[in-house]
Amino acid sequence: MERGLMMVLHSAVIGVVLYLLMVFVFNQNPRIAENRSILIAATVLIYMILFGHGLPSKINRNL
Repeated sequence: MERGLMMVLHSAVIGVVLYLLMVFVFNQNPRIAENRSILIAATVLIYMILFGHGLPSKINRNL
C-alpha cells in the first residue's frame, strides 16, 4: 500500500482535473465546481486511505 502523502497528492490531482472539466467542459459556475470537486476529491482520499487503489477487499492495516 502506498504512503498517505502520495494518496493526498493523487486525490488533489483528481480534484484539480475535475474542477477544470466542470468549469471549461461542462460550463458550471466556478464556485459550484470548486465545492463539488473538493467533495469528490475528499471522498476519493478517504477511499484510498481505507482500501488503497483497488477494490475494497480488505481495510488498510496501517490505520
